[in-house]
Amino acid sequence: MEPAEMPYEPGELVHVHHDGDSEGRTHRFGCEVLSVSEADEVNDYTYTLFSFGWERVLATDYRHSQLYPSPRGYPNIDEFLGDGHVQGERLLGKFKRRDLEVIDECLTMVDNEADATKDWFNELRKEDVDRINSVFAELVLLYHLRTVYGRKRVSLNARVGEKDFDLRLTTEEEDVWIEVTKPDFADSLSDGFAWGLPKTTQNSIDRKLKSKFEEARDHAPEDAVLILGIYCEEQINQGFAMGQWLDEEYYDVSEICDGWLSYTHLIDTQIGYQSFTDAGERCRTLFDRMVEE
Repeated sequence: MEPAEMPYEPGELVHVHHDGDSEGRTHRFGCEVLSVSEADEVNDYTYTLFSFGWERVLATDYRHSQLYPSPRGYPNIDEFLGDGHVQGERLLGKFKRRDLEVIDECLTMVDNEADATKDWFNELRKEDVDRINSVFAELVLLYHLRTVYGRKRVSLNARVGEKDFDLRLTTEEEDVWIEVTKPDFADSLSDGFAWGLPKTTQNSIDRKLKSKFEEARDHAPEDAVLILGIYCEEQINQGFAMGQWLDEEYYDVSEICDGWLSYTHLIDTQIGYQSFTDAGERCRTLFDRMVEE
């Protein structure tokens, strides 16, 4: 990432450049420029910053050469957003550096002209963190699938009936349709925690199955394999909640869904897979390759 060519102005968003060889921890949250101290050279300008993550002014002022614009300093994000301001990009710029690094990398697998990304822009324009995170969840899975199977085999927004499925993977043996959900698990912890608390995980799964999979099963190709992709912020506790929901046996999930794939990117890519039908079980090796390669 490179600093901007011109000095930053108050109100602009930046990230602090992370030097892997430097000692200590580099500030990782998006920051707003509060004040500017001018100098003879642009790179010697210094800035007072407000951290959105810490919700306070940082004690240290930073030189221009230590900062880069957020989110436009990330080249693939900048190319994806295109020319001109996009409503919602300021909220995206407040995200942590690591999250934007992941998004920037994942966008290498997106064709801005050929892929159906209109829905992503619509979600960004809502200026809602949860909606941006939902796009993030879809993008992460798209990246891993295309890394293994290539762009031609993995498409966005596959039409089934009157609705779209987020992703479609076609191999010589299988035709896999994937709908992605991201339960807002972290929000459910704000008032405390106990085993089985994250009802948001269970409710999100139930809503998605009823809103998309019931109709899809009636209209999808006969050999289509329908998979629910569940992005997890916390694999252990959310996995417990998902197992608990299945144990209740509210209805026969296998009648509408062949399996579900849980995954996260927070440290290394981790996946969990639960099949409900023979067709779903055949797809297990397809998803295992996401972490093997």
